Amino acid sequence: MKLLFAVMALLLTSSAFSQVAVVNTFQPLAGKNALTVSYMREAKAIHDTMGVTVAISSNTDGSYGYAMLAPSWEAYGEFAQSLPRSAAWEAFNAKQTAAPAAVQIGNIQLAIVSPPNGGSPGSVSEIFVWETTTGSMQDLIQGALGAEPIHEAAGASVSVYRDVVNNQMYYMQSFPNFAAWGKFRDTPNPEFNAYMQSLQNGSGGTGAVIVNQFTNINVGP
Repeated sequence: MKLLFAVMALLLTSSAFSQVAVVNTFQPLAGKNALTVSYMREAKAIHDTMGVTVAISSNTDGSYGYAMLAPSWEAYGEFAQSLPRSAAWEAFNAKQTAAPAAVQIGNIQLAIVSPPNGGSPGSVSEIFVWETTTGSMQDLIQGALGAEPIHEAAGASVSVYRDVVNNQMYYMQSFPNFAAWGKFRDTPNPEFNAYMQSLQNGSGGTGAVIVNQFTNINVGP
């Protein structure tokens, strides 16, 4: 189930310069959803001044994600090193430890292949998690980048991520609201079908499979 939660925070990604994302995911304790979001917003206010851009989002199952976006792994490492020296972060940690709101259930490290275009509160994203079978990760990413303009012409905003630990790819289609998301799903796309057919290899597959699919909602700042 970790993969289901891993990309929730990417819904709020709005920093085009960011090339990497570290996502921590949380399951609220009973009755603590509002406190979980409140804590995340407090943490965001601290982290936004320390060299990363923070994004918060929810999954339709009620879990939450907190993404820290940086222009490089080095920049993220410098941020991580600075945390123990932050008096504001130390005070916040003491506060949330004394009155916890959620349990951390996952962590993921993503390289941003095709940057997202941002989103506003209430926007919706459909995320597909791909894993290679007979093909290579480079082939999978190239296939995703080829699909991107087709889906964007049909009304989706597309971004692509590579999980650098689990060697998976995340393909995210974003929409301004649920109605736009639904219209996209209802509308046949013969151009995309033909494109997928062109990627078929001799064994009748694309060299990769979808291992998860989920829908997220932008929580807002």
